[in-house]
Amino acid sequence: MSHGSGCAIPGPDDGYALGATEQEYERLRRQAQVWAEATEMILRRAGVPKGARCLDIGSGPGEVMRQFRRLAGPSATVTGMDIDGVLGRESLRRLRDEEGGSFEFRELDIEAADRIPGGPYGVVFTRLVLLHLRDPVAAVRKMYEAVAPGGLLVVQDYDLRTWETLPSFEDGDLPRDVLMATLRAGGKEPLIGPKLPEIFRAAGVPEPAECRQSGGMSFRKDGGMEIGLGVLRSTLPAALRLGVVTQERAQRFFATMEERMRSDELLYQVAPTMVGAWVRKPR
Repeated sequence: MSHGSGCAIPGPDDGYALGATEQEYERLRRQAQVWAEATEMILRRAGVPKGARCLDIGSGPGEVMRQFRRLAGPSATVTGMDIDGVLGRESLRRLRDEEGGSFEFRELDIEAADRIPGGPYGVVFTRLVLLHLRDPVAAVRKMYEAVAPGGLLVVQDYDLRTWETLPSFEDGDLPRDVLMATLRAGGKEPLIGPKLPEIFRAAGVPEPAECRQSGGMSFRKDGGMEIGLGVLRSTLPAALRLGVVTQERAQRFFATMEERMRSDELLYQVAPTMVGAWVRKPR
């Protein structure tokens, strides 16, 4: 399974909490735009070389693939991998039309695969994938194995504790609470970002050269509030199936938010913290 830069996962039993709908695809595109700056910062700090073979695990709408093309230059080969072949192939078509250059896509369930095909890669990247996996350590081990000697492994994932709506009100943080509970009910870790060094170590990967946070971003109700609403809409089918939330409580939240967003009330959403870690593989 992959999800992240992000990707959407089809099917009710693959473990992805947010479903696979056109509405979810659009949310993923907006999410990718929100985190583009934080991703570019860590990729630049890690030092993506010109002409590198770059791999994005959980490539989803392809926005990180686009960033790789611009960072690594026209001679780079950029490959996306995602369990959702429909979204991946559509993203590939769009990238080739809009950017040109050498883009590739492979459909892959990283948890089911014994290894990542096509390696070694100069850069292996994943964002917002590990929190959706039952065994993130095994996934990181496979990613590191796909890195060429001297190449880079770069991982970004959430610490959801900082995600909140301000000013606070009853059930104002329902999207966060429902997502975290749904992930945990499926055996996932929603606070995985701060654990990246520990995960690297358990996977036999050297200690990250750098582990840093990006967050504290606040979105006014005329923009970012819709992201939180979108998360709850996408999570709701799985959350209802798992008994994490009731339909009545969710609908009450949507009605309350609609009323508040129509008012002159000051309303902000503080984003989750994104934690990024990278390491260079010894030659």
